[in-house]
Amino acid sequence: MDQKLRIEWVPANRLYLNPANPRKNDAAVPHVAASIQRFGWQQPVVAKPSGEVIAGNTRLKAAQSLGLKEVPVVWFEGSDIEAAAYSIADNRLHEFSEWDDAELAKLLSELRVEDALDGVGYTPEDIDALLDEVTRELSPGGLEDPGPPEPPVEPVTRPGDL
Repeated sequence: MDQKLRIEWVPANRLYLNPANPRKNDAAVPHVAASIQRFGWQQPVVAKPSGEVIAGNTRLKAAQSLGLKEVPVVWFEGSDIEAAAYSIADNRLHEFSEWDDAELAKLLSELRVEDALDGVGYTPEDIDALLDEVTRELSPGGLEDPGPPEPPVEPVTRPGDL
């Protein structure tokens, strides 16, 4: 598949939300809006030529909440069934990833020190809770002592012991 991604800036009112979107995203809108305000558009909306959004409903809602007149769009070139499948994949596939909480806590702590948390979706309280959790997991009382190692099944020989 050798396809070049073409992004077009279109009037926000040219697009409309997917009426069959199974993803409940209203709670995410202010967070996405904050991200757009801080970082700008780093990911376009994906829409059918009709204007129906198939990926980026939350981004469109965020743009509308910010009063943005134009949004970046990639026009989906496929059948309606392919559009529905892509819409589900776009929302589902990230759920297979997991956070490394210790690394996340480290990065968020660095951002907090630099007063750079705007638009990342974490509050100072979220970070405190994450740090507490990571600290409990890493503390001596948080990990079980495995005890002494088991002796080897075969005797250990050293050079010259023969």
